[in-house]
Amino acid sequence: CLSCSGEHSWCSSCAVKAHQHNPFHNLQLWNGKFYESTTLWDHGYIMHLGHGGHPCPNSDLGAMEDVFAHMKGDTIYETQLELSNLVIVHSTGVYSHCVSWCQCPRAEKDRHLHLLKAKLFPASITWPQSAFTFNMLDNFLIDTLECKTSAMSFYQKLRHFINNAFPHIIPDHYCELMQVSRIWRDLVNRIRFGFAHELDRSPGPGDLAFYCPACPQPGINLPSSWKDTYDSWLVMQRYVVDGNFTAQHMKMKTPEDDVSLADGKGYMVTEGPYETHIIESVEEKEKSSCSNHRAVNAANVQRSNLRATGVGATACARHGCFVPHAVVDFQKGERQMNMDYSICNALKYPSEDIGSALIIYDVACQWSIHFHERVNQSYHLSLPQSIKILPAVGKFHLSAHKLLCFPRFSLNFITGAGHIDGEILETLWAPFNKISPTARSMTLSHRQEVLDDHMRDSNWKKLVRIGKSPLFPRCQL
Repeated sequence: CLSCSGEHSWCSSCAVKAHQHNPFHNLQLWNGKFYESTTLWDHGYIMHLGHGGHPCPNSDLGAMEDVFAHMKGDTIYETQLELSNLVIVHSTGVYSHCVSWCQCPRAEKDRHLHLLKAKLFPASITWPQSAFTFNMLDNFLIDTLECKTSAMSFYQKLRHFINNAFPHIIPDHYCELMQVSRIWRDLVNRIRFGFAHELDRSPGPGDLAFYCPACPQPGINLPSSWKDTYDSWLVMQRYVVDGNFTAQHMKMKTPEDDVSLADGKGYMVTEGPYETHIIESVEEKEKSSCSNHRAVNAANVQRSNLRATGVGATACARHGCFVPHAVVDFQKGERQMNMDYSICNALKYPSEDIGSALIIYDVACQWSIHFHERVNQSYHLSLPQSIKILPAVGKFHLSAHKLLCFPRFSLNFITGAGHIDGEILETLWAPFNKISPTARSMTLSHRQEVLDDHMRDSNWKKLVRIGKSPLFPRCQL
């Protein structure tokens, strides 16, 4: 066995007995000249479900010797000892196993429930023929987040684990992996955010998302007397807004077949209301009174094969955490109607009674001119009452503006801005761009879930590391 610790050699029956609880080990058999790959299935291994790996006491095991004698390629029918051939994908490879189902009177009738109890996620419910281990699904999600691995590359890696020379002969369950991984990701997120076992409560917009633990949020991290304790400029929302033209999305061939699992529950906005806002908004093409900026020029760019030419996001300006339910798709470029929707959603995120908001945007000098007019004219945009918007331009982009913009939009002259550069969102796009080519050809819902997952992972890393200091390395939040 190549997977067991230490040096081991067994006969066929002893190898099966030694691996009764290790069905996903890789074995080799001496054929007289060299070691060749073999499987537990070739030596009569049976995976028993429902009794900790042991045979069910209510099953007929009289013909067990005949079952052990089956050869590779034979079919074991359901009527023979209630056995089934099942392809199981594990983090160490792809395996074919003979599965014995529990026959106890009180056992679950649905076979997919037997598999779930054994920590095997079935690819289908009605008649499972393949399954994925929980361990493998967790590994896939981690590989996706840390290594930006696509599902195709991940599954090809598993096939190489079993047969590095001829991986194409290993069963191909890539399509099943795509479907199961989406369901697994959604279930994991619902568990983490407390929506797993409460059937009467479902997540709302942005409920499956983390936000910055340090930015002021009344009722969350501010005392009840914060209005009397702190100055108004100190308790201010500080946001940076930017677009990313790498995160494109191609048009779907059959959009009617797309099924959403978490539309608007994370960082991407709910698709229906946002699409209605875009349709009903009137595009205003104004000549820029400042320099020709890419964000303004790109508003007129349209590609016929793309559903989205990029994304726009809002993040907290000091710590770089994406704001939940505030990431939008671009249809023709970075238009004001797109960014207005993102900014309005961000300003309504826990901001009760906060009187001012600093909005740092590359083209704030143009965007802020008619912002309140656009909000008042739209049925889908709204702002918190009596909030004061303070537009500003990031320090890097400000150098490309005209000289008149410097005294009006420089962060150096805005009370409460602090020592920030307003460019932190640019650093968040760098790892985000690595997953964009993979998400480009996904369905709308799948792409939304993948982008949400990476933004959630980015915010989580910020959350757990925000309490560390170079002066106090052991100090944690």
